[in-house]
Amino acid sequence: MVDLPEDLSGELATGSGNRLLALFWVAAAISLILPRIPYGRNLLYPFALLGTWAHEMGHGLFAIVAGGSFNRLVIYQNLGGTASSSGVGSLGRALVAAGGLLGPALAGGLIIVLGSREATARWVLAGLAVLLALSLVFFVRNLFGWLALGLIAAALGGLAGYGPEVVRVFVTQLIGIQFCLASWGTLDYMFTKRFVRDGQVIDSDTQEIAEVLLLPYWFWGGLIALASLAIMASSFYFAWIRPLRLGG
Repeated sequence: MVDLPEDLSGELATGSGNRLLALFWVAAAISLILPRIPYGRNLLYPFALLGTWAHEMGHGLFAIVAGGSFNRLVIYQNLGGTASSSGVGSLGRALVAAGGLLGPALAGGLIIVLGSREATARWVLAGLAVLLALSLVFFVRNLFGWLALGLIAAALGGLAGYGPEVVRVFVTQLIGIQFCLASWGTLDYMFTKRFVRDGQVIDSDTQEIAEVLLLPYWFWGGLIALASLAIMASSFYFAWIRPLRLGG
């Protein structure tokens, strides 16, 4: 993870730091409570769409890392999505499959750490807006994806430029938590061998890994789930616990 400069690390030892930590806990409570109340999921819908985007971008970007091509990204209104890639070998297939499961947790952990200070939250939001815009240009190939992600990119860019600092920190923490939860939101999927989409039986990501690396899909599901949990825990430590110790 990222080490914070000492001036930012000491920030948590002040009253301002306590206020920032409170923003994290409010974001965490919202993420856990809203999905369990009527219409609560609707309020989190833009953040859930970002989680889908992170999952599919994880597949596509890991395809590039594996030496292949990221061809097409589609985001659906029901929070589903697909990422099309080509030119990867057998080991690359396993890497691409793992990328979609671990990608949101990796991105979320980084956002939680870098967005936990007023001085850096602005740049996290601006960076996300730019990445969303670039994905629209190079990868997104359906109208709903263009409209929805375009609006979110514009909102994040506006917030980065003109939003109050405390709101920037709150939104970055909410996005980071939602990304991490997006990995755990696929927990059932991690332990699924195959599923049906549009009448077609499709191997799950963990089954794709199992076919390449031999061990059963449930082993890879468990390993990825533990890795996602470790990423969430370490991001909280580096964002909030370690700076307290350095400040003390």
